[in-house]
Amino acid sequence: MRWQITNFKGIARAEFDISPGHATVITGVNSSGKSSTIQSLLLTAQSLYDDGPIVLNGPLVRLGDAEDLVREGAESNSIGIRLNLDPARSARGPSDPEAQVSYELVSSEDHSTLRARRVTIERTEFSSEPFVLARQNSRGSDVELALQATRHFGECDVLHVKSLLGDDRRQLRTYVAMQGLRPVVVVQLLSPEAVRTRYRKAFAAWIAEDERVAHPLDGLGTAPSIARDFARVLSDVIQRDEFSESGLQDAVRSRGLTPSRLRRAMRELDASQRDAILDIAADQRARSPWVCLPVKQLWSFRSMSDGVLEAQLEEILGDSYVALLLLSECLDDLSQRVQYLGPLRDEPRVVWNHWNELARGLPVGTRGEFSAAVLSRGDSALVSYRSPNGEPKMAPLSSAVNEWLAHLEIGDDVVARPRGKLGVGFDLQINGRTRDLTSVGVGVSQALPLLVGLLKSPQSSVFIVEQPELHLHPAVQARLADFLLRARPDMSVIVETHSEAFITRIRRRAAEGTLPLKDVDIAFVETSDSGSVARRLGLTEFGDLSEWPEGFLSSTEEDIREILRHNVERARGSLDV
Repeated sequence: MRWQITNFKGIARAEFDISPGHATVITGVNSSGKSSTIQSLLLTAQSLYDDGPIVLNGPLVRLGDAEDLVREGAESNSIGIRLNLDPARSARGPSDPEAQVSYELVSSEDHSTLRARRVTIERTEFSSEPFVLARQNSRGSDVELALQATRHFGECDVLHVKSLLGDDRRQLRTYVAMQGLRPVVVVQLLSPEAVRTRYRKAFAAWIAEDERVAHPLDGLGTAPSIARDFARVLSDVIQRDEFSESGLQDAVRSRGLTPSRLRRAMRELDASQRDAILDIAADQRARSPWVCLPVKQLWSFRSMSDGVLEAQLEEILGDSYVALLLLSECLDDLSQRVQYLGPLRDEPRVVWNHWNELARGLPVGTRGEFSAAVLSRGDSALVSYRSPNGEPKMAPLSSAVNEWLAHLEIGDDVVARPRGKLGVGFDLQINGRTRDLTSVGVGVSQALPLLVGLLKSPQSSVFIVEQPELHLHPAVQARLADFLLRARPDMSVIVETHSEAFITRIRRRAAEGTLPLKDVDIAFVETSDSGSVARRLGLTEFGDLSEWPEGFLSSTEEDIREILRHNVERARGSLDV
């Protein structure tokens, strides 16, 4: 899955691969926008945790007002998000065509959130008409009616369907209700007469069907959707005492309702009674002059997608409805994958906080404050990882942490021990002596949350960390690169760093042939008059980079160059004497 953000804060454009097994290292000068690229992904993840609008200020990131997030000078006056929809990660399976979705987000009127102005879904395999949803030119009265139709789904925005995949015909009065980035339900608005006619025709045809071949589930207690829909509408009518046909009432109210029993009860009526009941049922359905087709099969709304009109709408939408389902599933998947550790880890302590109800996406807390608690309770299940020599292993969390701790050479063994009401403490073994974290260098307390957080994260996570090198010696920074790129090959890792040692170790592994070049990107974020851009620097098999932009790891080389120049000049001066 590829992730692209445009016109977000100071970023004009940034793109990176968040597929499992891929690593992205983000670097650049200060205030270039490196953190903004990460914040866009954190914003998306926290907005998908619950139903509702986009969450600007949540557990992963706090961004303030929406009007401050659109890049100043952006021609579109909107933020763009683009991601690939990977069918392989969908519960529907890899048979669905791969697609790409693009969002245009604008500030809400009160600046409290961002809203989708336009959503476009395109197939990536071949060119065809895209599936387009837009707020533009939507009739106000229809928007209000669509919101009324979707009120049971919670707070929503609605976008008008402008075109379907592979079909450029205009879709009249059809909308998709959105909760933030997530499509929730498709709404088709109809006239009461159209609802009445289509509904009556469908049920009259069902009653006349040959029950011996039409529905093989008859008698098994599982009614086809058309029978359930008819029974539900008739039940509403019966509750209002609009007709008193006892045989039909008994059939509808029966817990053992089967399609054959309902059809038989209708056929036992004379033609005038049957027509009257069909008219009453059609009139009842026409009181709601819309069709609601949920995008996500929510249990509480399951009956809404069982209706005959809903089935007809699903058929009309075709691949476009499949694309909405795939989008919903991929967004759910993304919300579960993102795991974050911030740049400012807690200072060394003797005792750390007890276990707390951790927010989603924070395996050890934003500052690593729950690392000790997670480690103290982490041995109840095994974790899957690779050892420093590349061997696949499954072991308790503490064993995995200690193996990599020894590789970093900042300790031999660490144990998390409860300290009663005070919290949980770390006991660190160094050269055979036990110490707490206040008795050793600050770097250990900065590295432990990285080890615990990465090794404890769920499978296929997107693990994001900023400035992992803080307070660590360059040699440890280099070994930390090995850890982040090797320990969990099932995960995507995004690292924001200023560490030359970190990047040099990556180049070394590429030259050694132990790091597949396709599995890592180095993104250099550079500023320009039109906004910052993340430039992808390719790695070669020799450990070289495809280009060396100005400002990329230049300070050390410049200093060495100046040292050599002055030494040469000094040597020449002594020779002249």
